[in-house]
Amino acid sequence: MENQTHAVGGGDVPVLALCENCGQPSRHRCSRCKAFVVCGKECMKAVWSRHKPDCDTMVGARKMLKDSGTPVSGVPFSLEPDALLRLNARTLEVYRKHGVEEPPKRGSSMDVRKKLEFFLDVLREHDTSSLENRDLPLGEKLFLNCRYNNSYRYALETFTPNEINQLNGMMRTHHVA
Repeated sequence: MENQTHAVGGGDVPVLALCENCGQPSRHRCSRCKAFVVCGKECMKAVWSRHKPDCDTMVGARKMLKDSGTPVSGVPFSLEPDALLRLNARTLEVYRKHGVEEPPKRGSSMDVRKKLEFFLDVLREHDTSSLENRDLPLGEKLFLNCRYNNSYRYALETFTPNEINQLNGMMRTHHVA
């Protein structure tokens, strides 16, 4: 298992996600596929039979891409067209709720509080540890995870360090990973 980190407001903070077995916060991912979150060896052992087919598929896909000369970055996955439409529709609903067609930029006329609420809702929609998303197929969870990470990176570019701290506080309050 390996630890993952990302920059938050100028410092490295461990990425926390919920263990796929017990639901406790964890910084560990499957050492083979890097896409499955577990607390430790006991939880991995408990869910291995369920995770192994997805893990083998992802490891095989990465090897096939590498063997074909295709650069591999991240975790390869595929989605059914209906799943992509459904997930995109959920994201568009957040945009409609906030009356925007694209994320607000730094210096936009949108009130900072409304910007923070928009980003919180976008992150919540893409949070793979939420009850709504927790049991989705692995490919859909990987897609949502990419969206979550991209949205958070965009927020880092949009907000001041103080506003990022406010967003992080809102995320903790609303249990958005």
